[in-house]
Amino acid sequence: MGQKLHGRVTELIPFGVFVQVADGIEGLVHLRELASAPVESPSDVVQAGDEVTVVVTEIDRERRRLVLSRR
Repeated sequence: MGQKLHGRVTELIPFGVFVQVADGIEGLVHLRELASAPVESPSDVVQAGDEVTVVVTEIDRERRRLVLSRR
C-alpha cells in the first residue's frame, strides 16, 4: 500500500474507472478518488486509454481487488 504505479485507463463506469497497472492486473479508482475536486462523471477527468499515475490505497487478497487513488 502507498506505492505509486503508472497504468492505463481501461474502462469508465458510473462510479469510477478501472486502471491496468500490469499485465492482467487492474484496480478501481473510485469517483471520489479521481481528482482533488469533486467530479460528477469519470469522463470529466479521464478517458479510456489515458495513461495515469495512481497510488495503491487498499489490497484485498481474498476478493482479489486492488483499490487505487489519483489524489
